[in-house]
Amino acid sequence: MRTLFLLVTVGLGACTGSSPAPPVALDVVTLNLWHDRDDWPARLDVIADTLGALRPDVIVLQEVLQDSEKGLANQAETLGARLGYAVVFAAVDGPERPKRYGNAILSRHPVRDTGWVKLRPLTDYRVAARARLDVGGRPLDVVATHLHHTVEGDSIRAVQVADLLAFLDRTADAPVIVAGDFNAPADAPSLAPLAARAVSAFDAVRPDAEVSTLVEALGHTPRRIDHVFAGPGLRPVDARIVLGAPVGGVQPSDHRGVWARFVWVPE
Repeated sequence: MRTLFLLVTVGLGACTGSSPAPPVALDVVTLNLWHDRDDWPARLDVIADTLGALRPDVIVLQEVLQDSEKGLANQAETLGARLGYAVVFAAVDGPERPKRYGNAILSRHPVRDTGWVKLRPLTDYRVAARARLDVGGRPLDVVATHLHHTVEGDSIRAVQVADLLAFLDRTADAPVIVAGDFNAPADAPSLAPLAARAVSAFDAVRPDAEVSTLVEALGHTPRRIDHVFAGPGLRPVDARIVLGAPVGGVQPSDHRGVWARFVWVPE
Protein backbone atom coordinates (compact mmCIF):
# COMPACT_ATOMS: atom_id res chain seq x y z
CA MET A 1 0.00 0.00 0.00
CA ARG A 2 1.33 3.43 -0.90
CA THR A 3 1.42 6.32 1.53
CA LEU A 4 -0.05 9.64 0.49
CA PHE A 5 2.24 12.64 0.52
CA LEU A 6 1.37 16.31 0.26
CA LEU A 7 3.70 19.16 -0.62
CA VAL A 8 3.07 22.87 -0.12
CA THR A 9 5.14 25.51 -1.87
CA VAL A 10 4.61 29.26 -1.92
CA GLY A 11 4.66 31.33 -5.06
CA LEU A 12 5.96 34.89 -5.04
CA GLY A 13 3.41 37.27 -3.60
CA ALA A 14 0.97 34.53 -2.68
CA CYS A 15 1.14 34.89 1.09
CA THR A 16 2.87 38.16 1.85
CA GLY A 17 1.72 41.53 3.16
CA SER A 18 -1.36 42.45 5.15
CA SER A 19 -4.71 40.94 4.30
CA PRO A 20 -6.73 43.03 1.82
CA ALA A 21 -10.42 43.72 2.17
CA PRO A 22 -12.51 40.60 1.50
CA PRO A 23 -13.20 40.34 -2.23
CA VAL A 24 -16.73 40.66 -3.54
CA ALA A 25 -16.30 37.69 -5.89
CA LEU A 26 -14.33 34.45 -5.90
CA ASP A 27 -13.07 33.00 -9.19
CA VAL A 28 -12.12 29.32 -9.52
CA VAL A 29 -10.73 27.33 -12.46
CA THR A 30 -10.40 23.57 -12.70
CA LEU A 31 -8.33 21.87 -15.40
CA ASN A 32 -7.12 18.34 -16.07
CA LEU A 33 -3.50 19.02 -17.05
CA TRP A 34 -3.06 15.86 -19.20
CA HIS A 35 0.33 15.27 -17.49
CA ASP A 36 3.21 15.61 -20.02
CA ARG A 37 1.43 14.46 -23.15
CA ASP A 38 2.26 16.14 -26.47
CA ASP A 39 4.40 19.30 -26.26
CA TRP A 40 4.24 20.17 -22.56
CA PRO A 41 6.45 23.30 -22.75
CA ALA A 42 4.23 24.73 -25.50
CA ARG A 43 1.06 23.74 -23.61
CA LEU A 44 2.46 25.29 -20.43
CA ASP A 45 2.91 28.62 -22.20
CA VAL A 46 -0.71 28.61 -23.40
CA ILE A 47 -2.09 27.55 -20.01
CA ALA A 48 0.05 30.06 -18.09
CA ASP A 49 -0.84 32.93 -20.42
CA THR A 50 -4.56 32.17 -20.24
CA LEU A 51 -4.67 31.72 -16.48
CA GLY A 52 -2.42 34.72 -15.98
CA ALA A 53 -4.93 36.86 -17.86
CA LEU A 54 -7.88 35.41 -15.94
CA ARG A 55 -6.07 35.56 -12.59
CA PRO A 56 -8.53 33.38 -10.70
CA ASP A 57 -8.36 33.17 -6.93
CA VAL A 58 -7.95 29.39 -7.07
CA ILE A 59 -6.77 26.92 -9.71
CA VAL A 60 -7.45 23.21 -9.24
CA LEU A 61 -5.39 20.79 -11.33
CA GLN A 62 -5.55 17.06 -11.99
CA GLU A 63 -3.09 14.70 -13.68
CA VAL A 64 -0.13 16.67 -12.39
CA LEU A 65 3.15 14.90 -13.08
CA GLN A 66 6.68 15.14 -11.73
CA ASP A 67 9.34 12.85 -13.22
CA SER A 68 12.95 13.53 -12.27
CA GLU A 69 14.22 10.72 -14.49
CA LYS A 70 12.83 12.56 -17.49
CA GLY A 71 13.90 15.96 -16.19
CA LEU A 72 10.29 17.03 -15.66
CA ALA A 73 9.78 19.35 -12.69
CA ASN A 74 6.49 19.22 -10.82
CA GLN A 75 4.04 20.73 -13.29
CA ALA A 76 1.92 22.45 -10.63
CA GLU A 77 4.99 24.03 -9.04
CA THR A 78 6.19 25.20 -12.44
CA LEU A 79 2.83 26.79 -13.21
CA GLY A 80 2.54 28.23 -9.71
CA ALA A 81 5.97 29.84 -9.99
CA ARG A 82 4.97 31.40 -13.31
CA LEU A 83 1.79 32.86 -11.85
CA GLY A 84 3.00 33.68 -8.34
CA TYR A 85 0.58 31.29 -6.61
CA ALA A 86 0.99 29.09 -3.55
CA VAL A 87 0.94 25.41 -4.52
CA VAL A 88 -0.49 22.43 -2.64
CA PHE A 89 0.32 19.11 -4.35
CA ALA A 90 -0.99 15.74 -3.21
CA ALA A 91 0.12 12.31 -4.44
CA VAL A 92 0.31 8.74 -3.25
CA ASP A 93 3.91 8.72 -4.49
CA GLY A 94 6.39 9.75 -1.80
CA PRO A 95 8.87 12.60 -2.29
CA GLU A 96 11.69 10.06 -2.64
CA ARG A 97 10.13 8.63 -5.79
CA PRO A 98 11.39 9.91 -9.14
CA LYS A 99 7.87 9.89 -10.56
CA ARG A 100 4.92 11.46 -8.74
CA TYR A 101 1.40 11.85 -10.08
CA GLY A 102 -1.46 13.61 -8.37
CA ASN A 103 -3.68 16.67 -7.92
CA ALA A 104 -2.90 20.25 -6.98
CA ILE A 105 -4.46 23.43 -5.64
CA LEU A 106 -2.95 26.77 -6.64
CA SER A 107 -3.95 29.85 -4.65
CA ARG A 108 -3.12 33.52 -4.82
CA HIS A 109 -4.28 33.77 -1.20
CA PRO A 110 -2.47 32.50 1.91
CA VAL A 111 -2.68 28.78 2.69
CA ARG A 112 -3.38 28.25 6.39
CA ASP A 113 -3.84 24.49 6.58
CA THR A 114 -3.79 21.38 4.38
CA GLY A 115 -5.12 17.84 4.55
CA TRP A 116 -5.76 14.84 2.36
CA VAL A 117 -7.40 11.46 2.17
CA LYS A 118 -7.11 8.35 0.04
CA LEU A 119 -10.25 7.33 -1.80
CA ARG A 120 -11.23 3.68 -2.03
CA PRO A 121 -10.37 1.33 -3.56
CA LEU A 122 -6.79 2.06 -2.57
CA THR A 123 -5.55 0.28 -5.68
CA ASP A 124 -7.14 3.08 -7.74
CA TYR A 125 -4.68 5.61 -6.24
CA ARG A 126 -7.28 8.38 -6.07
CA VAL A 127 -7.08 11.17 -3.51
CA ALA A 128 -8.85 14.29 -2.30
CA ALA A 129 -6.64 17.14 -1.13
CA ARG A 130 -7.85 20.08 0.95
CA ALA A 131 -6.34 23.54 1.40
CA ARG A 132 -7.68 26.02 3.95
CA LEU A 133 -7.25 29.46 2.42
CA ASP A 134 -7.46 32.94 3.90
CA VAL A 135 -9.32 34.95 1.27
CA GLY A 136 -9.12 38.52 2.48
CA GLY A 137 -9.85 37.41 6.02
CA ARG A 138 -12.50 34.86 5.03
CA PRO A 139 -11.71 31.14 5.51
CA LEU A 140 -12.29 28.93 2.50
CA ASP A 141 -11.76 25.18 2.15
CA VAL A 142 -10.82 24.09 -1.37
CA VAL A 143 -10.80 20.40 -2.29
CA ALA A 144 -9.18 18.95 -5.42
CA THR A 145 -10.07 15.48 -6.59
CA HIS A 146 -10.00 13.15 -9.59
CA LEU A 147 -12.40 10.20 -9.48
CA HIS A 148 -12.36 6.77 -11.09
CA HIS A 149 -12.19 6.97 -14.86
CA THR A 150 -14.21 4.14 -16.45
CA VAL A 151 -17.67 4.95 -17.79
CA GLU A 152 -19.11 1.83 -16.16
CA GLY A 153 -17.45 2.55 -12.82
CA ASP A 154 -20.12 4.77 -11.25
CA SER A 155 -20.40 2.45 -8.25
CA ILE A 156 -16.68 2.99 -7.62
CA ARG A 157 -17.11 6.75 -7.89
CA ALA A 158 -19.99 6.54 -5.39
CA VAL A 159 -17.64 5.04 -2.80
CA GLN A 160 -15.06 7.72 -3.55
CA VAL A 161 -17.62 10.48 -3.13
CA ALA A 162 -18.65 8.97 0.21
CA ASP A 163 -15.01 9.01 1.32
CA LEU A 164 -14.62 12.61 0.15
CA LEU A 165 -17.70 13.79 2.03
CA ALA A 166 -16.65 11.96 5.20
CA PHE A 167 -13.29 13.68 4.89
CA LEU A 168 -15.00 17.07 4.62
CA ASP A 169 -17.17 16.29 7.65
CA ARG A 170 -14.00 15.63 9.66
CA THR A 171 -11.88 18.54 8.47
CA ALA A 172 -13.84 21.39 6.85
CA ASP A 173 -15.61 24.08 8.85
CA ALA A 174 -15.69 26.91 6.31
CA PRO A 175 -17.39 27.47 2.96
CA VAL A 176 -16.22 24.70 0.63
CA ILE A 177 -15.26 24.47 -3.02
CA VAL A 178 -14.90 20.94 -4.45
CA ALA A 179 -13.47 20.89 -7.95
CA GLY A 180 -11.84 18.48 -10.34
CA ASP A 181 -12.29 15.76 -12.90
CA PHE A 182 -15.18 13.64 -11.64
CA ASN A 183 -15.32 11.44 -14.75
CA ALA A 184 -19.12 11.74 -14.58
CA PRO A 185 -21.76 14.38 -15.33
CA ALA A 186 -22.95 16.47 -12.41
CA ASP A 187 -26.29 14.63 -12.30
CA ALA A 188 -24.74 11.14 -12.18
CA PRO A 189 -26.04 8.91 -9.34
CA SER A 190 -22.54 8.71 -7.85
CA LEU A 191 -22.39 12.49 -7.43
CA ALA A 192 -25.89 12.85 -5.94
CA PRO A 193 -24.69 13.00 -2.30
CA LEU A 194 -22.28 15.79 -3.22
CA ALA A 195 -24.91 17.59 -5.31
CA ALA A 196 -27.25 17.47 -2.29
CA ARG A 197 -24.74 19.53 -0.32
CA ALA A 198 -23.16 21.69 -2.99
CA VAL A 199 -24.13 23.23 -6.31
CA SER A 200 -22.34 22.74 -9.61
CA ALA A 201 -21.62 26.27 -10.83
CA PHE A 202 -21.88 25.53 -14.54
CA ASP A 203 -25.16 23.64 -14.17
CA ALA A 204 -26.64 26.37 -11.99
CA VAL A 205 -25.68 29.23 -14.28
CA ARG A 206 -25.99 27.52 -17.68
CA PRO A 207 -28.50 24.69 -17.18
CA ASP A 208 -29.32 24.35 -20.87
CA ALA A 209 -25.79 24.55 -22.24
CA GLU A 210 -24.63 21.52 -24.19
CA VAL A 211 -20.86 21.52 -23.97
CA SER A 212 -18.20 18.89 -23.41
CA THR A 213 -15.14 19.31 -21.23
CA LEU A 214 -13.49 16.49 -23.17
CA VAL A 215 -11.82 17.52 -26.43
CA GLU A 216 -13.49 15.55 -29.19
CA ALA A 217 -10.66 16.18 -31.67
CA LEU A 218 -8.40 14.06 -29.45
CA GLY A 219 -10.69 11.04 -29.69
CA HIS A 220 -12.95 11.64 -26.69
CA THR A 221 -16.69 11.05 -26.61
CA PRO A 222 -18.32 14.40 -25.73
CA ARG A 223 -19.08 14.56 -21.99
CA ARG A 224 -18.97 17.31 -19.38
CA ILE A 225 -17.18 15.64 -16.49
CA ASP A 226 -15.14 18.49 -14.98
CA HIS A 227 -16.99 20.49 -12.33
CA VAL A 228 -16.70 23.19 -9.70
CA PHE A 229 -19.06 22.58 -6.78
CA ALA A 230 -19.67 25.12 -4.01
CA GLY A 231 -21.34 24.59 -0.66
CA PRO A 232 -23.35 26.98 1.51
CA GLY A 233 -21.80 30.42 1.86
CA LEU A 234 -21.05 30.79 -1.84
CA ARG A 235 -23.43 31.41 -4.73
CA PRO A 236 -22.46 30.90 -8.38
CA VAL A 237 -23.11 33.91 -10.62
CA ASP A 238 -21.17 33.00 -13.77
CA ALA A 239 -19.44 30.05 -15.39
CA ARG A 240 -17.87 29.26 -18.72
CA ILE A 241 -15.47 26.97 -20.53
CA VAL A 242 -11.84 28.09 -20.78
CA LEU A 243 -8.70 26.68 -22.39
CA GLY A 244 -10.81 24.86 -24.93
CA ALA A 245 -9.50 25.99 -28.32
CA PRO A 246 -5.99 25.63 -29.74
CA VAL A 247 -3.76 28.69 -29.54
CA GLY A 248 -1.20 28.95 -32.30
CA GLY A 249 -1.89 25.32 -33.13
CA VAL A 250 -1.33 24.21 -29.52
CA GLN A 251 -4.19 22.40 -27.76
CA PRO A 252 -3.83 23.22 -24.04
CA SER A 253 -5.07 19.82 -22.80
CA ASP A 254 -7.34 16.95 -23.71
CA HIS A 255 -9.82 18.49 -21.26
CA ARG A 256 -11.35 21.93 -21.42
CA GLY A 257 -11.18 23.95 -18.23
CA VAL A 258 -14.14 25.26 -16.26
CA TRP A 259 -14.08 28.80 -14.88
CA ALA A 260 -16.66 29.75 -12.24
CA ARG A 261 -17.37 32.93 -10.32
CA PHE A 262 -19.02 32.96 -6.92
CA VAL A 263 -20.19 35.67 -4.56
CA TRP A 264 -20.07 35.34 -0.82
CA VAL A 265 -23.44 34.84 0.85
CA PRO A 266 -23.88 36.55 4.23
CA GLU A 267 -24.27 34.16 7.13
